[in-house]
Amino acid sequence: MTSRPLLAGAILAANVLAIVVSATALVQGAAAADLAVPNLLAGKPLRYLIGVDGGHPGEPGAITEVGYDAARKPRHGIGIKYANLFDEKNSGRYGPYLESSDTAVQYNEGQIDPRGEGWRKNITEQLTRAKAQGFAYIEWDNADAYATEHLLPVIDVTRTFGLRVIAKNPGLLDDGGDAVISHPNVHGIIVEKGAGTPESMDRLRMRAGRPMLPVWFVGFDQDGREWVAEITEEAKRYANMGVTISTDGEYGNAVDVAKPWQVRVELAPESQVILK
Repeated sequence: MTSRPLLAGAILAANVLAIVVSATALVQGAAAADLAVPNLLAGKPLRYLIGVDGGHPGEPGAITEVGYDAARKPRHGIGIKYANLFDEKNSGRYGPYLESSDTAVQYNEGQIDPRGEGWRKNITEQLTRAKAQGFAYIEWDNADAYATEHLLPVIDVTRTFGLRVIAKNPGLLDDGGDAVISHPNVHGIIVEKGAGTPESMDRLRMRAGRPMLPVWFVGFDQDGREWVAEITEEAKRYANMGVTISTDGEYGNAVDVAKPWQVRVELAPESQVILK
């Protein structure tokens, strides 16, 4: 008579333990999900130098993004090539064009129609150039001027060139950035003033199942300095988030305000319950 209560108690205990183990694994698994494929950018500071004429030597242990006219990747550290979905030089070579947005007018760039042949030509030329210059990463600027349906094929074709994408201001996209950040060929996020907060970017990467995706906030000049001061303490609370300010015009240099830090998650060995 006494064996039945003991067995029932053991089964109940086993079920409770199984639920606890499963819940723990889910929590740990969410944090470890995108660690299965190591992200070489995680925990590294970004030098966002797209306003520097020509190239830059880079620095060991850091990531350096160089501008449109850079002829080669940085010698030190990891390099990112700046690329533009607009006609960077307003050359007229990538038509048809859309009616220019405020950003296109401000920087004297042509806003290319994503349904035209010029769109494909502009993208292919920049990918070919970045690949030949030795880059492994590329950032597509002005993505927020286009619909997500036009951006996902750009990320796909970028992968066919062997290049990885850094998403720029994804929080401004029509779906809030969900589809782009969920894409496996997106390896980091760059955020400018008005394009998101540390909390909103953390929610975005969590929704994508990529809680450790690197995020860098970049600001410049006095206006950007005030914004950077507002977000810095919040950014420090999150893993793989960094903040820099340019004190030399629009991205002429990069000064660390908050360096990224990493979390390494290790799953506990699978628990086993044996009933005798």
